[in-house]
Amino acid sequence: MATRVDSWIWGIRLTKTRSAAGAACRAGHVQVNGVTAKPATPVAVGDEVRVRLHGRDRIVEVVKLISKRASAPVAAECYIDNSPPPPPREIAAAVPRRDPGAGRPTKRDRRQMDRLRGGTLLILAAVAAMALSACSSGDDVVSSKTTTPKAGTGPAFERCGGLTAEEVSAASTFAALKLYNDNPSVCEWRSDAHRDGPVVSFNWYRGSPIGRERGHEQLSRENPTVDIEIAGYPGFLARHDPICEVGVQFENDFIEISVADRQSFGAETVPLETLCDAAKSLAATSIERAS
Repeated sequence: MATRVDSWIWGIRLTKTRSAAGAACRAGHVQVNGVTAKPATPVAVGDEVRVRLHGRDRIVEVVKLISKRASAPVAAECYIDNSPPPPPREIAAAVPRRDPGAGRPTKRDRRQMDRLRGGTLLILAAVAAMALSACSSGDDVVSSKTTTPKAGTGPAFERCGGLTAEEVSAASTFAALKLYNDNPSVCEWRSDAHRDGPVVSFNWYRGSPIGRERGHEQLSRENPTVDIEIAGYPGFLARHDPICEVGVQFENDFIEISVADRQSFGAETVPLETLCDAAKSLAATSIERAS
């Protein structure tokens, strides 16, 4: 005797509705004995059912078969819960969450999430350092003192990185660029009010590790992201026609220069190497003018 897995996980109250149980199956969030299950996949006594719900894995063993929603006491008799314990409330509350339908995070959103994560990362680094020092003993062990990069300790950049529209136009070879977006951390130069033409941007991330941004660029660009050095500071270069981006690190701060040639279809475009040379040149100029 067997019953459908969507009916069973709804019956034991893992989902609020049967349609939600079916949707979880169709999304690949339900497994029966390690195999991704469809809504009509049968389950039998002794089977292991895994359900991914709200970012948490529920792992249950089938003890009794039911196909209709039961009360909580009856449902509890139908399975053995082998799920890992949920994370402590303090950790769960500290994880940044976005509202459903909010779309892909903007660079400003990522900076805010990085700031929230920064405190947790510093605490974990401190705990790890204490554990390592506790494990070291004996006079023959030489310990080296390491310092954790501090947030917001990089140089202070002028507004828009100290760059003018004329300098940006000259470096990128884009004529008549104007400053359309101007705030303390982000500036953007464009040829018009729309973003369907050449775009050059300066971003200043304070208290935000560069590694996350580098990883994002590595995943989103067709060409490999490479490590570079500008004015003695480490960074990365990411490119994918028609855009080139340069990030430069200062402890736990970094700047990012982006040069994009979003011309209309069929229009003459600037070579990618020229865009990258412009990004590196503008980054070097900004660093030179920073205090």
